[in-house]
Amino acid sequence: MSWEALTAIASLITAAVIAVTAIVAIVQIRHLRTANQLAAALTLYEEFDNADFRVARTFVDTELEERMKDPVFRDELLSGKFDRNVHLEIRVGNYWEKFGLLMRTGLLDQTLFLDWGTGGCIRDWRAMREVTRLIRVRVPPVWRDFEYCARLSAAHLAKIGRHPLQLPKWSEGYEDLEIREPATRQ
Repeated sequence: MSWEALTAIASLITAAVIAVTAIVAIVQIRHLRTANQLAAALTLYEEFDNADFRVARTFVDTELEERMKDPVFRDELLSGKFDRNVHLEIRVGNYWEKFGLLMRTGLLDQTLFLDWGTGGCIRDWRAMREVTRLIRVRVPPVWRDFEYCARLSAAHLAKIGRHPLQLPKWSEGYEDLEIREPATRQ
């Protein structure tokens, strides 16, 4: 075998090794991206379960509607001069804003959010629409990514209906685990 033939074979082997290395690198980058998305999601899920955040969400659920009837409370939102220890709804809006930003920029997969946060996001958006409207008088783009989350969530709920998953049938012998709708009383 001539030196030219050996050189050609060595060049082909080198090209094949480089191609395989490139493919492996692409796979590793995808895995790294998935790991980063999961880490971001887990951090946000952990914040959701934080005691201070639960207090803020309880405030939005139970007190915000009544507080919005207070002209001083509303004026504080309009002016931007408010105490975050009083206006707990700001923390809730900022939380969903982070989720929306990560999704809108592609740093967090929408499915990770939509299968988990849809109901809570819509509930909080509904409760905070008037707060958002007042703050937007002064700062028009406020919570645009929160709104993005709420719009995605609404579209997701419209798409999936009542059950978000296509549930498999129970295996034989486990049918008794089915949750049945309660009988209606007449």
